[in-house]
Formats: sequence, structure tokens, C-alpha cells
Amino acid sequence: MIRLLSSDLDGTLLGDRHATQRFRAFWEALNPATRPILVYNSGRLIDDIEALLSVSDLPEPDYTIGGVGTMIGGRLDVTGRQRFGQTLGQPFEREALMRIMRRIDGISLQDEAVQHAHKSSWHLHDADEETITELERSLADAGLPARLVYSSSRDLDVLPRSASKGAALTWLCRELDVDLSDTVVAGDTGNDSDMFLLADVRGIVVANALEELRSLTSHEDRHYMAQRSCADGVIEGLQHFGVMTHHTPA
Repeated sequence: MIRLLSSDLDGTLLGDRHATQRFRAFWEALNPATRPILVYNSGRLIDDIEALLSVSDLPEPDYTIGGVGTMIGGRLDVTGRQRFGQTLGQPFEREALMRIMRRIDGISLQDEAVQHAHKSSWHLHDADEETITELERSLADAGLPARLVYSSSRDLDVLPRSASKGAALTWLCRELDVDLSDTVVAGDTGNDSDMFLLADVRGIVVANALEELRSLTSHEDRHYMAQRSCADGVIEGLQHFGVMTHHTPA
């Protein structure tokens, strides 16, 4: 039985407006008493997700995970959000972080709107694994132990060592008493990979997913490689895992 869906937004539930509309119709056709808990798990910050929900065709989620696993919103109360925040540790010392990051040739800071105390986001085109590993080592040597998430051959997020989309999802599932074996995740890029790598979860890789995610998931039978793109692929995957309506939206 699928009790929770954790899905990325951009390139997964978003990217094709008609597909997003079909996903909403599919979701709202499920029995509200038995349909899975809906979690949006995005690189966007929580405020950005909430603003997006007011103008998009997405159904209202039960919970939101933002900032590549560094923020939780939705039905979680203030005390719950504080408990989650404590798992991330102290914010980065911004100036020390900036000094090290700016040593990297070709790197540029993303817009201020996507930054917060536990997430520093950059653009770095076509970096190899050695560059990312060396940067992570330099940060640790400077007393700034960090987790680096690189995706789309461009986007580099600097996070606390304990932070990731998967870690935040694990914490939320524990709070909600939902087993990971009853959880389905959906995504399209490398920054979704930590959700798919969680033991026992089942995953939906949409057809438009990048190779960086496909290469990590295609050899595991517990993950479903959808034939359709974006939100249509999520619908396809949910049906594969037994989440069905009495009728399928056209």
C-alpha cells in the first residue's frame, strides 16, 4: 500500500502544463480518505513553493520540503519545524564560505532569492567529480563541513552534511509514522537521487529525466522508468504501483 508520495516539482510535476492539469485531476479523483500523503520535495525555498502553488495547476500538498532538504512546511507546526531545523546544525559562516567558493574558476552565485542560512546555491557549468570532491575537501579543511549536491551539469548546492531531500523525507516519514517501504518518490535530476537511494522506497523516474538520475536507478527493480514525461510519467508510475482512480483522466 502506498501511503506517501514525495515528488520533485520542476521537470517532474511541472514542465508541461497540460500534464500538470492531468495530475491534479488524477489526484483529486482519488479517495481523500485513502489517497497517499502528498509531499512536494523541491530545490525551491518554501516561500517560493507557496507562491507557486497560488498560481499553478498543482494540487494542494499536505507537506512541502524545500531548499534541497533544508526546510519543511505544510501541515507541520512551528514546534515540528524547529525540531527539524535542529537536525541541520548551525548555519554556515557566510564570509568564510564565500572565500572558498570564489576560488573556483567559472563559479557564480545564484540569485539571492534561492539562498538561505542552510543553503548556498551556485552555478558551475560542466564540473567533473574531482572538482566537486576537492571543493568539498577544501570546505571541510576550513572548518565548514558541507554536503555538495551537483545536478544538471550546472547547479551546485552547498548544504549541511546532514541535509538532503532524502534525509528530510526520512525525518518526515518518521514524524508521520510512515514506513519508507510505503513511500514512492518521483524526480528527474541528480538532486533527487537521495530520495531514490533510501532503502525500501520505490521510485518513479519520469521519461525526461537526466542521465545523472537514470544511471543511479535503472538497475533497481524497485524503481519504475516511466515512458511518459513530467507529470504524466508520475501518473503512469503511481498506476504501476497500484494507486488507481475509478477512472483515468483523459
